[in-house]
Amino acid sequence: MNHAAPPSTGGEAAAHGLLARPVSLELAPGEVADFAPDAAVFPAGSPVFLSHIAGKSLAAQADAARTLVERGFRPVPHLGARNFDSTEAYVAHLARLAAAGVEDALFVGGNPATAHGPLSEAADLLSHPALADTGIRTAYLAVHPEGHPTVAAPLLDAAFARKLELCAARGIRPAAVSQFGFDGEGLGRFAAGFAAAHPGMELRLGLAGVTSLAKLVGFAVRCGVGPSLSVLRKSPGAIFSVASDRDPADVIAGIDAAGLAPDADVYAHFFVFGGWRKTLAWLAKRRDLAA
Repeated sequence: MNHAAPPSTGGEAAAHGLLARPVSLELAPGEVADFAPDAAVFPAGSPVFLSHIAGKSLAAQADAARTLVERGFRPVPHLGARNFDSTEAYVAHLARLAAAGVEDALFVGGNPATAHGPLSEAADLLSHPALADTGIRTAYLAVHPEGHPTVAAPLLDAAFARKLELCAARGIRPAAVSQFGFDGEGLGRFAAGFAAAHPGMELRLGLAGVTSLAKLVGFAVRCGVGPSLSVLRKSPGAIFSVASDRDPADVIAGIDAAGLAPDADVYAHFFVFGGWRKTLAWLAKRRDLAA
């Protein structure tokens, strides 16, 4: 197993850790207009996930996806089942995304506790026949390294298996992405177990980008990130740096220490919270230090 040194130490080991692999980002559709990253840090072809928040414009998400395609990136729009008011709205949005050239999407139940319409879970989206009329070839599925705040583990496992079956029936490649967390060692153990259980299946581990501790705690509470919040609050200097930016170096060090196999299809997925420039600048610096 590869016990890589923490990225903050530099050296050869760090050069082979999680940050040496390609990364993905998550943006709000409104951030795409000004999204022009350094190609040396975030090259063309990289995945850019686009959030889907209840009440926000679906047309804006499709327009943002089209812009990303035109700029050479891979848009991955979120499709939250409980955010759609009707099945017709979902079908119409699939048509928009197909026209924009979208080939990848994230299928989730969504954040609302109750559905706005007849769709309530990711399987409802994956099983709809309209999906066959789109260009979507990869379905990202949510995984939960810390468990789910309201769904028991056996139910989560059964739901994931069902989504894999639906992907196989439709000839769609399944991949996985997780919510962000702060327990690096826990994320590393989860990634190692996932890679063993699903060999060859892409996994993107959610990480919080560079932002203030206060903002991170607020997002974590809203997103249901539970157990690892205690890790964040106990991080060195946290009490004295509430307003200052916090980076994920310690979380990544924990992941690398778990010893991911070099051939594991595992990558970092950054939630940037409106700060993609800061996160990519930090990433560039960490890679330079590790070189």
